[in-house]
Amino acid sequence: MCGITGIVNQSNNPVDPGELNQANGLISHRGPDGEGTYFGSNFAFAHRRLSIIDLSEKASQPMFYSGNVIVFNGAIYNYIELKTQLKSKGYSFQSESDTEVILTAYDYWGADCVQYFNGMWAFAIYDKKKNRLFCSRDRFGIKPFYYTRVEDKFCFASEIKQFTKIQGWKAKINRTRVYEYLVYGYHDHTSETLFENVLQLKKGHNLIYDLDKHTSEIKNYYYIPKDQNAFISFEDAKEKFVELFRDAIQLRLRSDVKVGSALSGGLDSSSVVGVVNQVLKFEKNFTEQETVSACFPGFEKDESFWINEVAQKNKIKAHKVFPTFKNFFDDLRSLTWYQDEPVAGASLMAQHLVFKTAKSNKITVMLDGQGADEILAGYDRFYYSHLKNLFQKNIFRSVSELLGYFKLHSVHPFEALKAVSAFNRKAKSIAPNWIGSKFKVSNEKSFKRSADKTVRATSINMIYEMGLGALLHYEDRNSMAASVETRLPFLDYRLVEFCLSLPDDFKIKSAKRKYILRESMKPVLPDAVYKRFDKIGFAAPQKIWMREHKALFDQHLENAIDQSGGIINQNIKESKNLDIIWRAITFGIWMEVFGVKV
Repeated sequence: MCGITGIVNQSNNPVDPGELNQANGLISHRGPDGEGTYFGSNFAFAHRRLSIIDLSEKASQPMFYSGNVIVFNGAIYNYIELKTQLKSKGYSFQSESDTEVILTAYDYWGADCVQYFNGMWAFAIYDKKKNRLFCSRDRFGIKPFYYTRVEDKFCFASEIKQFTKIQGWKAKINRTRVYEYLVYGYHDHTSETLFENVLQLKKGHNLIYDLDKHTSEIKNYYYIPKDQNAFISFEDAKEKFVELFRDAIQLRLRSDVKVGSALSGGLDSSSVVGVVNQVLKFEKNFTEQETVSACFPGFEKDESFWINEVAQKNKIKAHKVFPTFKNFFDDLRSLTWYQDEPVAGASLMAQHLVFKTAKSNKITVMLDGQGADEILAGYDRFYYSHLKNLFQKNIFRSVSELLGYFKLHSVHPFEALKAVSAFNRKAKSIAPNWIGSKFKVSNEKSFKRSADKTVRATSINMIYEMGLGALLHYEDRNSMAASVETRLPFLDYRLVEFCLSLPDDFKIKSAKRKYILRESMKPVLPDAVYKRFDKIGFAAPQKIWMREHKALFDQHLENAIDQSGGIINQNIKESKNLDIIWRAITFGIWMEVFGVKV
């Protein structure tokens, strides 16, 4: 886990070392263990290193092989198996790093090398023979890769803030994306960002830059395979799920530094912790597992009870952190700088504190449960998709599901039907009265909040369009701000493909979401967690703080209105929607922190 920087001069002049080093210096938090640069005739690479695998200097970057050069951010978990395969082809290795495996794999397979990787990555390789840059981002966009063009320069980076050190770059708003964030709360759902002319390489894509012609092309190398319904019994599916999940975790425990887990007390993180303990015991190299959790005593959504249950069952060393409102706005400004874009909720501040606590306890790698909801139907949206599909196919089963929902959540079936109807409404396409009259968006469109036809279709939508991208953005910036690497076993591509091949009712049954996960993990889960059917997510008492400190939030709202340059007007003060107020305030702070101009 590291940070990368790249500059190409289209004038074919050498890159200014000062400009490169300043841009790379802004991400020292991503790589406090080392740095390096490489200068070609008209381009340059820079790297910041967080040492995880092979702590020696042999694993430093930029790394060289057969004339090629790489800067790499991420982890290739199956590097040992790939190294064995490449050795059988006659290759030899100078280090124990996964970085060298990428370079060697590229030498052997060329651009197809990414098809062999199980991991998370954003890298750039200088191909000397073809005089081009081969850049790639992992299948689900876990690691970031931003790029922009500034005057006669093409630049790429791990974080947007690095572009602030590129001469000629100015922070300007992307009007469409800003509108979508303020009105709908959407971001990281396209290749565009809130900054004008700053793009992110799409998940599962490669970018090839020709250093002679100064042209680039982007190619898709991965998309989840088309719907292939697995003809498998539920018991066999459980067995296969456990096999894949266990192997995904086992691969992600490969590290030369201490590994821990983020524990919320929910089904996903509790499953990770339970299987980690199993793996450690099986390998007969058992050390006490360490976890870190955020707790909010007295808050109705505090999960301390379930965290304690998991800790007791697994006999782990559980670290806890207790976020408070103290220094709230100073912390919010700091986090905005690390996040690059507005902070979407107070839970991000708690998440960052979890990673800071991990680092203070010398835990450099953290496993997390991110991605489980998207592939295993963890949100209400999936239930609506399932119900909608059942209504069309089997009215009796749909009624049974409604009754199950009523029993499980103490909600009248009629209320569940109303929820499905409400979910399919279109969001208003008319700008709200608190958006400035001069702030026009040329290609504004209405967003349809619809239940997809199937649970699988909803998963595809959340992975590629709405939802997961933003969560991965938060995870990466929050962990790397504390110089911690996070690893996400639920996003092992083999597990994703398997889960999306399963019938809907393997994931939702009798209104129980993530059904196959729940039943597969029953042996490792405390009974209290196994029987949890609420969906809290990772919640912080944001709205309570906003009400208790209303005068302070009102002051920052006024500042945001002034800072917005007419994007937000005084009418927003009439809104009773605290989520809208939050987005306006954080938008104003973002504009101030980055000096963004309208």
